[in-house]
Amino acid sequence: MRTLAVPLAVVALAALLPVHSQDRKESAPASPLYKVEIDIHDTGDADARTDRRYTMLLDDSRKGVFRVGNKVPVASGSFQPGVGSAGAVVNTQYTYLDIGVNIECTVHEVGGKVSLRGGLDLSTVVKHDGAPGAANLPNPTIGQAKLEIEATIELGRPTVVAAIDDPVTARKLQVEATVTKAN
Repeated sequence: MRTLAVPLAVVALAALLPVHSQDRKESAPASPLYKVEIDIHDTGDADARTDRRYTMLLDDSRKGVFRVGNKVPVASGSFQPGVGSAGAVVNTQYTYLDIGVNIECTVHEVGGKVSLRGGLDLSTVVKHDGAPGAANLPNPTIGQAKLEIEATIELGRPTVVAAIDDPVTARKLQVEATVTKAN
């Protein structure tokens, strides 16, 4: 039986040569680019730093994700090795929670206005008031406000898209969005 052996150099050379299966057409025009600004105003606390601004650039109909904050450890399980071992240590397992601001959004221009869709998740560790036993709590208490937003707004015009009166933290938040063309 006879086999046809192709020299390795020919195979390697073939991999370097361009393949012309079709003529290239002009590339499609670039989709519009938008600057999305999300301003969160805390109107309930005059002493605190009251405004937060988050800005991202998005292509038309593409999702943008913005996450800022901390990871807070929460004990999720523990075990102690076999009974009878002297000085056995308890092993604790932790899960880490994302605390802070998480924003996901898409924009799409329709007839001179912009359709803004997205989610906003604001979370914080709630401080305890010093009640008896509060210092002995094993895990933090998390306050969270979660919004799903679908709004049609004018290009370049700041628009309030949500207002929150948070019963857990007594904060009053106002969420304002501004979308402008970047190109």
